[in-house]
Amino acid sequence: MKSISLSVLALFIAVISLSQTTITFKNNALLTGDINSSQEIQYVLPGDSGPNQIWDFSKIQFTGTTSQSSVTPVPSKTLNSFNASNVVLKESDKDYYFTITDALFEENGYISKDITLNYSDPVLKMKYPFSYGDQFTDRWAGSALFQNVTKIDLSGDFSVSADAYGTLILPNQVLKNTLRVRTEKNSVEINPCSTVESQTIRYFWYAQQYRYPVLIITTIQVKTSGKDSGITRSASVNLEQPLNGEVISGVTDTQVSPDNSDVSVIIYPNPFTEKLTYNYFLRKELPVTLDLYDMTGRLSRRLIQTQVQPEGLHSGVLHSDEVGMSPGIYYLRFTFDHKVSISKVVKM
Repeated sequence: MKSISLSVLALFIAVISLSQTTITFKNNALLTGDINSSQEIQYVLPGDSGPNQIWDFSKIQFTGTTSQSSVTPVPSKTLNSFNASNVVLKESDKDYYFTITDALFEENGYISKDITLNYSDPVLKMKYPFSYGDQFTDRWAGSALFQNVTKIDLSGDFSVSADAYGTLILPNQVLKNTLRVRTEKNSVEINPCSTVESQTIRYFWYAQQYRYPVLIITTIQVKTSGKDSGITRSASVNLEQPLNGEVISGVTDTQVSPDNSDVSVIIYPNPFTEKLTYNYFLRKELPVTLDLYDMTGRLSRRLIQTQVQPEGLHSGVLHSDEVGMSPGIYYLRFTFDHKVSISKVVKM
């Protein structure tokens, strides 16, 4: 087995820690006073799960519909069953009541014009901290009153998994180190007239510099006894939220700030052993050159001869044995027209 120097090992640990997004109470819990405005987009497939994904949603279509939500304290006078709540999320025509601590995020119920829903066993929405590979399933139960008369009993399960991480490409943003969280809520409703079974699957993309998800994709399937199943799909983008200063402090802009230039470069894994993948996204047609330099600044290999490439996502793979790379530090120098982007990579 090859030995690894302490300096290279330290660099490896530092790179890994920076590349991971973790959902925490401090950086991602609902914050009283926040107002969010989400833009509806036409439904798109959520893409694959797993590490180092590139979700190219650069061609999403906005519908022109927006929706607002706000986070408020719990009113002094509220329903007894909501007394444990400490945050209210006002969204559309519903007021959702939550209990949020530094360890968990629970939903206690909601109130709308016609329905009051109380969870006797709350829905556990999130555990803090939560990162790639984490998952849990929670059983929940409750009852609802429709127009304060008809009682509906509900029960089911709620599953949460951080199933992917990678780079999220939006029309005017390239967000690196995003974490995708998949939730699935299965529900059975028993009312005097029928039984309703439903399944709601949502995908949330969290970026390091934002408190709230920047992209949400939802599929809801409902089956009422005696009727055919119905499916509705929706998606929305929420980029009109303040950058999360708690995340940014102490970290350089190039590590966390959205990339709004004509190009964006993504390299993984880094450090690497045998194979390094590089991706770059061009927002317009540009001439591209790619060179590999060693740590002394000497040109080792020209990987891409200057060529004009079209707008869109481009990919390539660097095999260390093909270019004679020994363990150490190297630099990939991308030239896009007259702009230069240099990325340090570590060969283990």
